[in-house]
Amino acid sequence: MFLLDTNVISELSKPEPNPAVLRWFAHTPAQQIYISSVTLCEIEFGLALLPAGKRRDALSAAMHGLVQEDFEGRCLPVDAQCAVAYGRLAANEQQQGRTCGTEDAMIASIALTRQYTLVTRNVKDFQGIEGLRIVNPWD
Repeated sequence: MFLLDTNVISELSKPEPNPAVLRWFAHTPAQQIYISSVTLCEIEFGLALLPAGKRRDALSAAMHGLVQEDFEGRCLPVDAQCAVAYGRLAANEQQQGRTCGTEDAMIASIALTRQYTLVTRNVKDFQGIEGLRIVNPWD
């Protein structure tokens, strides 16, 4: 099973997504691909920052369509188990002198607690997190 980082969803919303990312999706069964509630938060935040108008409306419609149609029933929450994993992961990262943003640490915690592989372009943001499997579909 795979958990998508927000940058993968952003790539899919582009008029011409990266061909390597499209190939990865073509070869991965849809029922094995999940998103997280954290990614939904990041998407909504990004949309809310855009100025009101046709561009924001179009991006909002595209994002909501993508999420509702392609990931219906496959959006993972931050539950109590993830919260515990997040606290430990964030503390460990800080103790190791590494910085992992709150959202990235939450997404990593969801992937870790469910033993999913994280799909992201930002591999460096997650390096050093023990037990986290990562796939970069751009490679």
